[in-house]
Amino acid sequence: MPTSSEQSEADTQILTLAKGIIDYLDTKALRKLPGADAKAATINNLEGWAKYTDGDPDTLVGPLRLLYNLRSNGAAHARNKKWPAFLTQAGLNKLQPDEQFVRLMTSAAEALEALANHAEAQTQPTSGEGDDAPDQ
Repeated sequence: MPTSSEQSEADTQILTLAKGIIDYLDTKALRKLPGADAKAATINNLEGWAKYTDGDPDTLVGPLRLLYNLRSNGAAHARNKKWPAFLTQAGLNKLQPDEQFVRLMTSAAEALEALANHAEAQTQPTSGEGDDAPDQ
Protein backbone atom coordinates (compact mmCIF):
# COMPACT_ATOMS: atom_id res chain seq x y z
CA MET A 1 0.00 0.00 0.00
CA PRO A 2 1.27 3.50 -0.69
CA THR A 3 2.58 5.20 2.43
CA SER A 4 2.02 8.69 1.04
CA SER A 5 -0.26 10.42 -1.43
CA GLU A 6 2.57 11.08 -3.87
CA GLN A 7 1.77 10.15 -7.46
CA SER A 8 5.14 8.49 -7.92
CA GLU A 9 4.48 6.06 -5.08
CA ALA A 10 1.01 5.22 -6.39
CA ASP A 11 2.55 4.68 -9.84
CA THR A 12 5.00 2.17 -8.39
CA GLN A 13 2.14 0.30 -6.74
CA ILE A 14 0.06 0.36 -9.94
CA LEU A 15 2.98 -1.14 -11.86
CA THR A 16 3.42 -3.86 -9.25
CA LEU A 17 -0.31 -4.66 -9.18
CA ALA A 18 -0.56 -4.78 -12.97
CA LYS A 19 2.48 -7.03 -13.20
CA GLY A 20 1.17 -9.32 -10.47
CA ILE A 21 -2.26 -9.68 -12.03
CA ILE A 22 -2.25 -9.04 -15.75
CA ASP A 23 1.32 -9.79 -16.80
CA TYR A 24 1.25 -13.17 -15.08
CA LEU A 25 -2.01 -14.43 -16.59
CA ASP A 26 -1.43 -17.46 -18.79
CA THR A 27 -2.10 -16.02 -22.23
CA LYS A 28 -1.77 -19.39 -23.98
CA ALA A 29 -4.40 -20.93 -21.72
CA LEU A 30 -6.72 -17.93 -22.05
CA ARG A 31 -6.53 -18.11 -25.85
CA LYS A 32 -7.95 -21.63 -25.66
CA LEU A 33 -11.09 -20.55 -23.77
CA PRO A 34 -14.43 -20.63 -25.60
CA GLY A 35 -15.09 -17.21 -27.08
CA ALA A 36 -11.42 -16.20 -27.00
CA ASP A 37 -9.43 -15.08 -30.02
CA ALA A 38 -6.14 -16.93 -30.55
CA LYS A 39 -4.51 -13.69 -31.69
CA ALA A 40 -5.95 -11.34 -29.07
CA ALA A 41 -4.35 -9.90 -25.97
CA THR A 42 -4.95 -11.45 -22.55
CA ILE A 43 -7.67 -9.08 -21.37
CA ASN A 44 -9.50 -9.35 -24.69
CA ASN A 45 -9.54 -13.13 -24.33
CA LEU A 46 -11.02 -12.86 -20.84
CA GLU A 47 -13.65 -10.50 -22.19
CA GLY A 48 -14.46 -12.82 -25.11
CA TRP A 49 -14.85 -15.75 -22.71
CA ALA A 50 -17.01 -13.68 -20.35
CA LYS A 51 -19.35 -12.74 -23.20
CA TYR A 52 -19.42 -16.29 -24.56
CA THR A 53 -20.41 -17.64 -21.14
CA ASP A 54 -23.04 -14.92 -20.56
CA GLY A 55 -20.91 -13.18 -17.95
CA ASP A 56 -20.86 -9.42 -17.49
CA PRO A 57 -17.61 -8.17 -19.07
CA ASP A 58 -17.85 -4.85 -17.22
CA THR A 59 -17.83 -6.65 -13.87
CA LEU A 60 -15.49 -9.50 -14.76
CA VAL A 61 -12.93 -7.69 -16.90
CA GLY A 62 -13.55 -3.94 -16.64
CA PRO A 63 -11.43 -3.37 -13.51
CA LEU A 64 -8.53 -5.33 -15.02
CA ARG A 65 -8.74 -3.31 -18.23
CA LEU A 66 -8.76 -0.11 -16.18
CA LEU A 67 -5.71 -1.25 -14.22
CA TYR A 68 -3.88 -2.02 -17.45
CA ASN A 69 -4.91 1.32 -19.01
CA LEU A 70 -3.73 3.27 -15.97
CA ARG A 71 -0.47 1.33 -16.07
CA SER A 72 0.03 1.91 -19.80
CA ASN A 73 -1.11 5.52 -19.95
CA GLY A 74 0.47 6.84 -16.81
CA ALA A 75 2.38 4.66 -14.41
CA ALA A 76 4.64 2.90 -16.93
CA HIS A 77 5.13 5.79 -19.34
CA ALA A 78 4.87 9.56 -19.43
CA ARG A 79 1.33 10.67 -18.71
CA ASN A 80 -0.62 11.19 -21.88
CA LYS A 81 -3.80 13.12 -22.58
CA LYS A 82 -5.92 10.02 -21.86
CA TRP A 83 -4.90 9.89 -18.18
CA PRO A 84 -7.53 12.36 -16.87
CA ALA A 85 -10.23 10.63 -18.93
CA PHE A 86 -9.33 7.23 -17.46
CA LEU A 87 -9.42 8.66 -13.95
CA THR A 88 -12.78 10.32 -14.56
CA GLN A 89 -14.26 7.21 -16.20
CA ALA A 90 -13.23 5.15 -13.19
CA GLY A 91 -14.48 7.72 -10.68
CA LEU A 92 -10.94 8.22 -9.38
CA ASN A 93 -10.37 11.81 -10.49
CA LYS A 94 -11.36 13.37 -7.16
CA LEU A 95 -9.23 11.04 -5.05
CA GLN A 96 -5.63 11.41 -3.95
CA PRO A 97 -3.20 9.01 -5.68
CA ASP A 98 -2.98 6.69 -2.65
CA GLU A 99 -6.77 6.55 -2.44
CA GLN A 100 -6.94 5.90 -6.18
CA PHE A 101 -4.64 2.93 -5.74
CA VAL A 102 -6.67 1.47 -2.87
CA ARG A 103 -9.86 1.77 -4.93
CA LEU A 104 -8.12 0.25 -7.96
CA MET A 105 -6.74 -2.64 -5.92
CA THR A 106 -10.12 -3.31 -4.34
CA SER A 107 -11.93 -3.34 -7.69
CA ALA A 108 -9.26 -5.61 -9.22
CA ALA A 109 -9.61 -8.04 -6.29
CA GLU A 110 -13.40 -8.03 -6.68
CA ALA A 111 -13.04 -8.71 -10.42
CA LEU A 112 -10.68 -11.63 -9.77
CA GLU A 113 -13.12 -13.08 -7.25
CA ALA A 114 -16.00 -12.62 -9.70
CA LEU A 115 -13.95 -14.30 -12.45
CA ALA A 116 -13.21 -17.25 -10.15
CA ASN A 117 -16.88 -17.59 -9.22
CA HIS A 118 -17.94 -17.32 -12.86
CA ALA A 119 -15.41 -19.95 -13.93
CA GLU A 120 -16.55 -22.26 -11.15
CA ALA A 121 -20.16 -21.82 -12.21
CA GLN A 122 -19.18 -22.95 -15.72
CA THR A 123 -18.05 -26.32 -14.35
CA GLN A 124 -21.18 -26.96 -12.29
CA PRO A 125 -23.86 -29.15 -13.84
CA THR A 126 -26.99 -27.26 -14.79
CA SER A 127 -30.20 -27.99 -12.95
CA GLY A 128 -31.38 -31.49 -13.70
CA GLU A 129 -28.07 -32.79 -15.03
CA GLY A 130 -26.65 -35.65 -13.08
CA ASP A 131 -29.86 -36.26 -11.14
CA ASP A 132 -30.66 -39.91 -10.58
CA ALA A 133 -34.34 -39.16 -10.14
CA PRO A 134 -36.59 -40.51 -12.91
CA ASP A 135 -38.13 -38.00 -15.27
CA GLN A 136 -41.77 -37.28 -14.64
